[in-house]
Amino acid sequence: MKFKTLAVSKKEDLIFGNAPCPVMTRRGLCIGKNAVYPELNFTLPPMHVNKDTLPEIKNHYIQIVREAMERAMDLYNKGLVFEFETLLEMTLNPDLGIELVKVMNDVCEEYYQKYGLPSAIRLTPNDLRDFERPPRQRTSRYLEQMFTLFDKGAKAGADILSIESTGGKEISDEALMMCDIKKFIFSQAVLGIRDMKMLWRNIVEIAKANEKIAGGDSACGFGNTAMVLADKKYIPKIFAAVARIATVVRSLVAVEEGACGPDKDCAYEGPFLKAIAGIPISMEGKTAACAHLSPVGNIAAACADLWSNESVQNVRLLAGNAP
Repeated sequence: MKFKTLAVSKKEDLIFGNAPCPVMTRRGLCIGKNAVYPELNFTLPPMHVNKDTLPEIKNHYIQIVREAMERAMDLYNKGLVFEFETLLEMTLNPDLGIELVKVMNDVCEEYYQKYGLPSAIRLTPNDLRDFERPPRQRTSRYLEQMFTLFDKGAKAGADILSIESTGGKEISDEALMMCDIKKFIFSQAVLGIRDMKMLWRNIVEIAKANEKIAGGDSACGFGNTAMVLADKKYIPKIFAAVARIATVVRSLVAVEEGACGPDKDCAYEGPFLKAIAGIPISMEGKTAACAHLSPVGNIAAACADLWSNESVQNVRLLAGNAP
């Protein structure tokens, strides 16, 4: 275990917009130092994703980033982060994901050079191993595609590398359905940790080789699965809350292996990671444009350094496009 003491030892110091170990991106966006920046998460409307539709897909992503930059300027925003959560086809065929990183980076660089507006792109490939049954976490044929997208995506302009990894999911879903807390903890604290060490050792090496930032992981496939099951009253909410806490141990491994934040927003381990390791974190909550329903109000925002949302489709609404 790398961490023996808390980076933030007093509750009064666990606050939004400030982290003991802030992160600086290549365009000068300092995350975790005296500011909270928006992190925009978006996706395509229903459509086919393949080489034939790539020109149309590019136009969607260019439009999303450009319109967000224009809004940021209108609101006198000092910077923002774009999270590119790839769709399955974009990781299965890394060339698709790489091309989209390139066009988004071109828009980000244009607004930085013309107007001095700093931005960053977080690249989050899919963990394809979960689609193989039984899953083979270390020998999966899908690992090469995932690492290719990380490496070439970083070269294409991604600033922060993240993933929602699934090591431990081999037994966690059954553990949740049966409310077997021992089995669920085993999925996180044994299987999950072993997988995270392998996965994040490689991601950190890729980030260092490309002089980019290894952000962090998210136990979305575990904690959020428990949350949704509890919301549907399939399992007790108390059990889901305990399961959520158990996911912290696996996400912390990414930091132990060299990830420096900002972590992923959607699984809510962030406050624990910030308190333990001092990294900046991304969160979402009731005032996000689209987020999980939550009875805890704006508590999620209390120590956020990036304020994010669940992925929103690029569809036309009355006042403009959704993202």
